[in-house]
This record gives sequence, structure tokens and C-alpha cells, in this order.
Amino acid sequence: MSMLPLDKKVLYSTTFCAYREFKENKILCQHKYSFGICDLDLCPLAQEYFANIVFLPEGITLVVKEPSDEKVAGEWRKIPLSLSSDLDNEDELIELIKREARGISEKNMKALIERLHRIFMRYQFLKDKGKELPIIQEEMESEEESQEVSEEEFNEPEST
Repeated sequence: MSMLPLDKKVLYSTTFCAYREFKENKILCQHKYSFGICDLDLCPLAQEYFANIVFLPEGITLVVKEPSDEKVAGEWRKIPLSLSSDLDNEDELIELIKREARGISEKNMKALIERLHRIFMRYQFLKDKGKELPIIQEEMESEEESQEVSEEEFNEPEST
């Protein structure tokens, strides 16, 4: 059941949204924390309480939006999620999500748990195939090191 009253649903569905992208058979959402589809029950702008699991440079992160007195649009919190190397902590992460994302709609909670489950399935598939699990933090550190080396080479004084 949607948490939005009918008048707000009509208002949001007929109002211009900068994040909407119309395709042939569907409407996509381009907001960086959205689920990728334009659905008012899963909209990070329309919902007062919202949560999603996203891939950020820091790693897999739970982002939670809650109402705030300081900001009209609400306050965003980022909670890093760490997957164990043997991929056996899915239940612990589900409990963490339920604890941190209090107040979100039932539909949003189901979508969050399904997204986490698909991430675990994807990582398990890669592990079964003998592939390295993608760790975003290590990739970022190696890029920074290569940039530092190239800057040092560039800044060395020329000897004559």
C-alpha cells in the first residue's frame, strides 16, 4: 500500500521532474539514488522516508533519506555495507538495513532486500566462476597511486 495520499500522487505524476526519462515502453528515473524506474512508491523525491543500496566509490552503500528540520528535501545518510569474503553475512546486512531504514514503505523495504539478494547472487556467481570479486576501494587506491606517480614524473626538473 502506498504511503502517498491520492492528491500527492496526482500532483507528482503530473508535475515536471528533471530526473524522468521517457522511453518507448517505460519511464526511467535518472536520480543517483533511485531504483532506475519512475515509480512514486520508490521515488527518492516524493517519499518522505526512502532507502536504496548503491555502488559509490567508497563501496556498496546503503543511502537513507529521512525528514529534516534544516533541509526541506530531507537529510541523506550513507551507511557502508561490507560483504564478507565468503559471502555468508547476508542475514546480518538485512538486519542492519531493517534497523537503519526505519520508516520506509513496505514496497521500498522489499525492493531493498531484493536488491541486496541480487548483489549477493551476482558476487556468488563471480566467485563460483573463479573471478575476483570487484572491490571498489582497491581500484580507487590504485588509480590514485598511478596519478601521483605520473604527476611526480611530470614535475621532475630537467637536467642539462
